[in-house]
Amino acid sequence: MKHTKRVEERYDCLQPVSLQLKESINGKKLAGPIEGVFCNISAGGAALLLDEVSLGKYHFVESPLDNPNQVLELEANGMAILSHPVWFHHTSGKTAKKYRMGVSFLHAPTADEIHKIKDLIPTDIEH
Repeated sequence: MKHTKRVEERYDCLQPVSLQLKESINGKKLAGPIEGVFCNISAGGAALLLDEVSLGKYHFVESPLDNPNQVLELEANGMAILSHPVWFHHTSGKTAKKYRMGVSFLHAPTADEIHKIKDLIPTDIEH
């Protein structure tokens, strides 16, 4: 299902994703991975559903917002995309607390990455 166009068209997508917190300068892993699911995705960013958002002393939303030298690396469908959190909120699940997070991609995806992103979108829904 296509959402209203904002900066980029967004598409519903239930695809597993893995997140790591890294230093943007040297790529050193600081925390993670944590597992999540893409809720929707576009060429410019995505919304994620997560079971957890912190590991040890690192918070996957607050840490990169407080320190611009930290980024999130999303891994899905054989690609890694650097991103930065934009928004975050709690949701109430039936069995546990869930978290929703919006991210913007730091670099415009290449043509190959765009095809891989499109591969995340189920083909049985109307675009």
